Amino acid sequence: MLRFLRPFTLSSLIVVATTLSALDQVHNTLATDANTKADSPARSGQAPDDVTNKITVLVHAGKYTEAQQLTTGLLAAYPNDQRLIKAKALIEKLLAPTGSANAPSSNQPANNLAPAQAATNTKAEPLVGMEKVDYNALIVLARQAQQTTDLDEQKKLLQQFMDQSSAFLQKHPDQMLLWQFRVVSAIGLNEPMEGYEAGQKLLAMGAADSNDPALQGLLAQLKNKGWLDKLTAEQAEEAAKLWTDPATGLIWAKKDNGRDVAWQQAMDYCRNLQLSGHSDWRLPAINELQGIYDQNISTPNQCCDGTQLPWQVKGNLQLSGWHWSSSQGNGSGEAWTFYFHDGGRDSAHLGFSHRVRALCVR
Repeated sequence: MLRFLRPFTLSSLIVVATTLSALDQVHNTLATDANTKADSPARSGQAPDDVTNKITVLVHAGKYTEAQQLTTGLLAAYPNDQRLIKAKALIEKLLAPTGSANAPSSNQPANNLAPAQAATNTKAEPLVGMEKVDYNALIVLARQAQQTTDLDEQKKLLQQFMDQSSAFLQKHPDQMLLWQFRVVSAIGLNEPMEGYEAGQKLLAMGAADSNDPALQGLLAQLKNKGWLDKLTAEQAEEAAKLWTDPATGLIWAKKDNGRDVAWQQAMDYCRNLQLSGHSDWRLPAINELQGIYDQNISTPNQCCDGTQLPWQVKGNLQLSGWHWSSSQGNGSGEAWTFYFHDGGRDSAHLGFSHRVRALCVR
């Protein structure tokens, strides 16, 4: 999965981050100039702060057309307010079709450039205090994921964004931009049900009626994957947990148990595993582990001690450290372990648990 992660994720995050950059400029234009207007002799010619704050709230909610209309109306009353003039130009950039070299002129019909926006009955509450800090922290994570060229770091940042944005969106489900980032992250991490949830949230907020090509592109990606349908997404979610070796027909769990264990714990883990509707999992024999080793494969992966190592394993399985087998080792009370970093094998005491994990097969 990692080798396919970067191309889609980077291109999609660039689209969302471009929108985000313009969004932040609108906010900074209104906020910064408002902080300095006390020194300006034209204070009486500027719109009140509480009104300009509404523009920022609308933009953060994805209601760019409404923000444009409000800004245009205010300019009729405050034609010399430089904050409004700048904000209007930046909002027009948000309304421009993706890939347009220039912002639309003021005489272009706004209804032909309608961007992603929340449904009219959805009002984004303004974020204040630590909630605003938390929101900005999430945006920073998304930006970092967009900017990094390291696939492991990108995956780490995307997962961190998914974990942290989940809790935030439970309290603030009207933040449309964060749901867009979750679609991008879900596709990059191959998490169908997360993509389904984010897609449903966007649809409920009126995304299907938007003419924003970036948002429509995200919905099209979900549609093509079948992730806008719950049953299909659930099936894809289950399929993503397994890999079938075409050479042997053996079905492997895509991930190991995720922590260091002794041999008996590894045996019990596989025996008790319930995955994708199957309960007949077992610890593989040493020759079966050897059979999915491929020295011609080099998949970046993070080992249990935090070091970055190329994992040489078929099926792009997500593993770490050594792995127990069910085969008896050299001596009594020992079993063979296998290392997918270099294809090494070693006989370890059954009670040994340092950097040894369980990978299950059926």
